[in-house]
Amino acid sequence: MGPRASRAPAWLVGWGGCGFAGAVLVVAGAAQPASPFTAKLPGSWWFGVPAASAGAAVGTQGQWLGVAFVYAGVIALLAAWYGIVTACRCGGLVRLRPLAGIGVAWALPIVIGPPLMSRDVYAYAAQGSLAAHGGDPYTTTVARLAGSPYVHLVDPLWRHATSPYGPLFLELARGAAAAGGRHVLVTIVGLRLVAVAGMVLLAVAVPSLARSYGRSPATAFALAVLNPLLLLTLVGGAHNDALMLGLLVAGLALARSGRAVPAVVLCALAATVKVPAFAGVVYVGWSWPGPAAGWRRRLGPVAGAVAGGAAVMAAVSLASGWGWRWLTAADPGKVVSWLDPATAAGLLVAKLTAAAGLGAHTAAAVGTARVVALAAAAALGLVLLWRTDRIDLPAALGWTLLAVAVLGPVVWPWYETWGLTLVAVTARTAARRAVLVISAVGCFATIPGHVSAPGAAPVVAAVLLALGTAALAMAAVRCRRELSRSRQARVSEGESSMIELS
Repeated sequence: MGPRASRAPAWLVGWGGCGFAGAVLVVAGAAQPASPFTAKLPGSWWFGVPAASAGAAVGTQGQWLGVAFVYAGVIALLAAWYGIVTACRCGGLVRLRPLAGIGVAWALPIVIGPPLMSRDVYAYAAQGSLAAHGGDPYTTTVARLAGSPYVHLVDPLWRHATSPYGPLFLELARGAAAAGGRHVLVTIVGLRLVAVAGMVLLAVAVPSLARSYGRSPATAFALAVLNPLLLLTLVGGAHNDALMLGLLVAGLALARSGRAVPAVVLCALAATVKVPAFAGVVYVGWSWPGPAAGWRRRLGPVAGAVAGGAAVMAAVSLASGWGWRWLTAADPGKVVSWLDPATAAGLLVAKLTAAAGLGAHTAAAVGTARVVALAAAAALGLVLLWRTDRIDLPAALGWTLLAVAVLGPVVWPWYETWGLTLVAVTARTAARRAVLVISAVGCFATIPGHVSAPGAAPVVAAVLLALGTAALAMAAVRCRRELSRSRQARVSEGESSMIELS
């Protein structure tokens, strides 16, 4: 029984191989000379960047190969993830150790590949370089780095924006830029390693947190850590959200083990990467007295946690030399998109008022809609905080952060990982389905809009939807068969044991 129990099932190895092949396909697609999923500017990565003399020769063919490979890889990753999560629903069927190996295998190609889906990491690097050269990214934009090898890689949208990130992350970016000097890719690798460190911390904390709530550590690990949305956007995109999540979930795990003070410290450190993580401090304080405590008894611990968290943030802000400027430096109004629900509501109101002859008033309408949306997110957060003991702290905090992400001034797929990861830790059937569906949609939310094939986008979308649906359906059928066989085998083993005892 011992050797047999420690060996990973053949079907699990198969799903692991399917996900690994998907990750390789994603990197192969991103490495195509004209792939629209990564920057192709000179010096943007070690490979996959066309030579200046290539011109338009690699245009259409390279774009379509890039799109086909990336989406085929994403579909394979999603199918494998769904297969593993479905199998984990059968308690004791999947062990944690092989899942950790699968996570490493899926992440490795993405770590080697170029930054995916976003050019934010180049903005991190430029802001770090600005700080390393004595500039203040909270009051000065990276456009000041004239002649620097960093500036041309930054998305034009962010070249004239100040840094919205906390002092802890800015110090890490400054350290990476100081180590890289004028070698941009060395700085980028350093920032990706920061994201990987955040994912490792998350991978360690998730099973512990799930176990403390009586949930399967393997199921939580599969649903949260193996999520392709996290792999593609946080590791592939090297987003600092990975570090924020790792610190936040580690803090919650410490709180569940009775170490509330270090839990507050870690949650506050997460907030010095991105401010929304400070909600974790409030939730830790609220749950500190235990589930039987009334609301009056909770107010003192909440105040103490908030004061302690603010002290940690103040210490980091002062030690870094940046002060509190980072709290007012962000300017989300620079991005105005119909894809953001709050912004879309404001734009719609502006269109209607213009049609009624009352003037567009776009800025006022969008600003008001965003304030109302954030107020709604805050109200929902308070309701969830009140009901924490009924729906578990990770789920309550997760839905709160998801509301902040969706109702915030701007929505990006990696923002959704804040809430989805926490919800996944203690998810039951309905929440598990929500995580699966929202994550799958998020993986396709960065469809490139500049592929050189007029009118082909709807056809490509239909084909990809059909392929994805077929792949997930096949995964579902295969998983249900495997689960049925496993259950029958365990029933047979139980009957055999009863016969032997009798």
